[in-house]
Amino acid sequence: MGLITGILSKDQSDISELLYKMSYKLRHRGNSEFSLFTKDFNGWKSINYNNPKEILSNRTSFGIVGRHLILDKKNETIPYTDCNEKNSLLLDGRIFNNSQLLKELKEPHKENIKNSGMILHLIEELEKRNLEITEILKKTLNQIEGMYAGALFIKDKIFLFRDLIGIKPLHLYASPKYIAFASEKKALWIAGFKQNIQPLIPGSVVRITEKGFSTIFKEEFNRRGIEKNSIGYYSEILLKLLNDNLLKIKPRVPFYLLLSGGIDSSLLAAALLRNKIKFNSLVIGNEKSKDIIAAQEVANSLDLSLEIKKFDVTDLEKIIPLLIYTLESTDEKKINIGFPLFLASNYLKAKGYNVAFAGQGADEIFGGYERHEIKIKEQPNNIQKALWEDIVNSPTVNLERDDAVSMVNTVELRLPYLNRRFIEFSMQIPPSYKIKAPIRKFILRKIGKEIGLSEKIIKKPKRAIQFSSGSYDILKKLAKKYGFTKNFAMKNGFFSPTQLFLDSLAYFIGFPNIETKVIKFIERSPIKWPESFYKYKNVTNNIKIL
Repeated sequence: MGLITGILSKDQSDISELLYKMSYKLRHRGNSEFSLFTKDFNGWKSINYNNPKEILSNRTSFGIVGRHLILDKKNETIPYTDCNEKNSLLLDGRIFNNSQLLKELKEPHKENIKNSGMILHLIEELEKRNLEITEILKKTLNQIEGMYAGALFIKDKIFLFRDLIGIKPLHLYASPKYIAFASEKKALWIAGFKQNIQPLIPGSVVRITEKGFSTIFKEEFNRRGIEKNSIGYYSEILLKLLNDNLLKIKPRVPFYLLLSGGIDSSLLAAALLRNKIKFNSLVIGNEKSKDIIAAQEVANSLDLSLEIKKFDVTDLEKIIPLLIYTLESTDEKKINIGFPLFLASNYLKAKGYNVAFAGQGADEIFGGYERHEIKIKEQPNNIQKALWEDIVNSPTVNLERDDAVSMVNTVELRLPYLNRRFIEFSMQIPPSYKIKAPIRKFILRKIGKEIGLSEKIIKKPKRAIQFSSGSYDILKKLAKKYGFTKNFAMKNGFFSPTQLFLDSLAYFIGFPNIETKVIKFIERSPIKWPESFYKYKNVTNNIKIL
């Protein structure tokens, strides 16, 4: 994982102070040195710094900074370079099929080939075939498997790219004076760019010039259509693909599986055990959490050791300003879901772990939501379209949220279901094998039974994390503690007291684009926030050490 941020001034004015602020805001996303790239008449040059403040000593009108999350100090570097140190790469993410790609190389390479710099070696060989740069990038990115957003320096050109699934984020900004980009929006906010921020579309490659972002190409999923085979045929191949992916993405360092007790994470636990992959397991919830009970049942059934982290209103109160800041959102649902994941990654950080596995993506692929069950009953011909829409929308709906709350604690979230080959094959499966009302994710439950999950576990219905963990009730209680009741909200012209609480707190910490209605409410009804919140006051707009 890591951070990527950069800024170009069209009028050639110095951007070093803005670049420093942007880099500082995202320092939590890695543990390596900060690698600064600047451009002059001779092309790109780079220098590494331990302290981002040293960026200020480099006056430039175009600069890019990266920082990597290094898990293997022997084999990982920043930046990645090719054999001739001609091309370079900054990567937020990781490539998982290095061993496979190594077999594709035709020549020996002197630079380390056991890391994500493999991308540069693939490009290096393709360049010798005198292909157009667009064709080189297409061929390269079609070969790699992983989760990534990156900045490629090829000769005097700079390209940004993002994985097709959209697991890793990258945000773009363009105005008459500046062109900028960053892994998280808060880095753009601190530079004064509050409007017109857009995500880099997953699967896209863009070139940066003084005119802005120019799309080179956009990769698309192969939507082959539904095939008609037996459910046994599909379940056998699905399990093989899942096993292959687990073996590819397993880290060289110890890691945790976030175990909720639902079919998604339970199937991962059983598959990890069958592949003899060592892991620890963790469940997060409040005192009445159904997840804790369910995860304990799975752990007992599979003979797993399980760590339990419980939370209450006090735990949420301690971090709620930081949580809103981290998520760059006041969306009540995102806060509810992000809270347990934040606590999980924070727990792992305290124990010295940097990698966690989770079951995200299975609901979108296999029809895990109630709306999917309704759709297949009422509009069966449209269910496939609905599933594809959920997959395509997942980056903005789910993945950016989960990346933010894990990376704020410098924890890399790996998602075994979100592999391109796995998704494309899964979407050839007839929806009737996925949803047999009232049973959703039917084929995953079938696979779970085949590899040893108990009947009780595979029949456990889908529960939204905000309800099963207890975070929904905890957030409501916290809002009520500060006087945000239903009557109070309605009296002031608002429907949701919890949403009003979150919007008011976001205004306090300096969020841009708060609704005028909310601002007027705060001005006529000042809120007495606790002293502990004041270290976050206007934090969005200044450099503070949190």
